[in-house]
Amino acid sequence: MKKKKVSNRKNQPPPLRFKFSDLFNSDYRLITLLLIVLPLLVYAQMYDFELLWDDGQESVGGHLSNTFVANPSWTNLGKLFSESFFAMYVPVSYLFWGILKFLAELFSLSVNSVLHLSNVAVHIANGLLVFVILKQFITNRWAVLVGVLFFLLHPIQVEAVAWVSEFRGLLAVLFSLISLYFYLKNQAKFLFLSLAFFVLAVLSKPSAVSLVLFVLVINYFHYGFKLGKNIEKTLPYALIALMTVLIAYEVQSNYDLNTAQYNIAVWQRPFAWLDSIVFYFYKIIYPYHLSASYTLSPKFISAQWWFYPVALLPLGLGYWLWLRRKSQPLIVLAAALFVAGFFTTSGFVDFGFQRYSLVTDRYLYLAMIGAALFVATMLAKTDKKYWHGLVVSVLVVFTTLSAFRQVPIWQTETTLWSHAVNYEIVPNYAHENLSVYFNKKANALSSAGEYKQALAYFDKAIKLYPKYKTKNLSTTIYNKGISFLQQKKYQQALENFDQAMSIVLDHADAHNAKIYLLVGLSQCQQAQQAVAVARQNKVKIRANYLSSFQAQCVSQKR
Repeated sequence: MKKKKVSNRKNQPPPLRFKFSDLFNSDYRLITLLLIVLPLLVYAQMYDFELLWDDGQESVGGHLSNTFVANPSWTNLGKLFSESFFAMYVPVSYLFWGILKFLAELFSLSVNSVLHLSNVAVHIANGLLVFVILKQFITNRWAVLVGVLFFLLHPIQVEAVAWVSEFRGLLAVLFSLISLYFYLKNQAKFLFLSLAFFVLAVLSKPSAVSLVLFVLVINYFHYGFKLGKNIEKTLPYALIALMTVLIAYEVQSNYDLNTAQYNIAVWQRPFAWLDSIVFYFYKIIYPYHLSASYTLSPKFISAQWWFYPVALLPLGLGYWLWLRRKSQPLIVLAAALFVAGFFTTSGFVDFGFQRYSLVTDRYLYLAMIGAALFVATMLAKTDKKYWHGLVVSVLVVFTTLSAFRQVPIWQTETTLWSHAVNYEIVPNYAHENLSVYFNKKANALSSAGEYKQALAYFDKAIKLYPKYKTKNLSTTIYNKGISFLQQKKYQQALENFDQAMSIVLDHADAHNAKIYLLVGLSQCQQAQQAVAVARQNKVKIRANYLSSFQAQCVSQKR
């Protein structure tokens, strides 16, 4: 009987070495304080940053224009879980955004401040959970502290924290880490809780399915489970991940994302994945030239001479690590967690943003747990002071870069995209976003009667729009025409309406504005031609404009 009990005990995972509640014991209070205060000092400057990019721009259907976020109600709550939005199904993220925005308005607080500081709070919570999880593998608490500070303070993490829209990713990682914590705590007793938090994670952002790979590699390297048992333990998570993938595919199939035009062949995708490992490795070591966009699309990189040769580097390193999986299990585990963390956005499957770039800083957020484990392992393996001093010095440099270079970039649309222009291979995406911002700024100035400044911003937007953004370009030119119309500069207004229609033949607003202006100027012959051109291009003329045209031009002619 004793032998049987021993055998059963061997089949059970070891108990937690460190629990979340241990963070608040006297031996760990200083560490916990550092994990909270240091990132707060770096990121507190974000409290008055603008909402930017996809945050809340109505012109691009930003996340904060979701019906529940804009107007929390029971009716909109039902829509939240039954409908997708912005080509995504992330109802839990929208639920939290709606609650945060409601509370901010209830207590007369700045919505910008509440949302930005909420990102910081979730990032800090993630750091605390990463510390707890890494403590299961490494006993040296100071080594783990330094590793987790790399996770919290590294410049490549700034995008995920400073950008309000990436609250989705932060929240998904928070729930993923809680799920992993309960899995490590007791796989049998807390399985339901672990799976419940995993569901919350994938409903926050589908990329949280990476947790399945985390469970797989931890089962193998930490618990030493054989393949059969590993599959058995991972299967419930894999089923949830499969459902998530199917839902995401269904949602995106309802949107015209044109993925086929920027995808590469299936056999090329492993090379794209291997190349992205090299790219991220370089950015972690030298995080000075970071950007919101790199315009390294799969199509672009697959056409470069280095596409296939560069892939040999991580392939060779991976083989070398595999040979040392017995002698250096934590190093291999760190590498496996790093690769698993961004696997879902590595090019193997289609996703919308890869039309612009396959790689971006925010995709590395979860993967940085692997980097943190690597740093902690290397520190724990040696007691040489010069090595400790070097690592801490690098951490100080990285923290300084985050605080004084990387975080301030995210203050406004102008600072963000003016910086990105310098680091995109082809600066189309940065120019596109700068143009959207300049157009929005110009419209606001024009509405305020600041026409001279408005025209300057319209011209900036028109100059920067990439050729493929014909609809946006024509709309900006139309808006410029409206500004001239408000100034009673009718000839310039007509020229801009004509230019907008020459780019997009069926630009309804431009056609209607031209008809309205010509009728108002009693230029009936030109108005009649404008109506004919509009009908030729199948443009619906507004009823009141058509009535005015008929009353002033057609009736008088009779």
